[in-house]
Amino acid sequence: MNFLEQLVAEWYEYDRYFVRSNVRTRKRKKGGYDVELDVLAYDRSKNTLIHIETSGDANSWEERKRQFLNKKFILTTREYEDILGHKVSKIKRIAVVGYVHSTKADLNWGQDIEIELIPVFIKKNTKKLSSQHPMKEAVPEGFPILRAMQMAIAYGT
Repeated sequence: MNFLEQLVAEWYEYDRYFVRSNVRTRKRKKGGYDVELDVLAYDRSKNTLIHIETSGDANSWEERKRQFLNKKFILTTREYEDILGHKVSKIKRIAVVGYVHSTKADLNWGQDIEIELIPVFIKKNTKKLSSQHPMKEAVPEGFPILRAMQMAIAYGT
């Protein structure tokens, strides 16, 4: 699991979602799998499944879009439900990509895919963590990236 996948998985689990990472599916007859999902986050209270894919690649926005549409966000509702073991009310797809704060690229990838730029995702994390002092609301040690972020926010120079 790379840094972005770990950060996303920690964030959603810290936000009280049930999380699975690097989920393999579409098993091949001769071994292996055709698809690996970066992060699945399930909100039981809303019966909502969120599929998050991350990428810190340097590809063009058009190439990135093509890769996500043809290789990453390709499962059917039934396949998601088979992984989860029951029907869901809603499935969200989120791509956490791009080391830019903003872009003029077309981020409407269709299929209800939400694009979240990496710096925006990190800023959202740090904003919430900055309101929690580590002496009063320390991030649990099971979330090493988030805990390091909290300490850096509170004690960094």
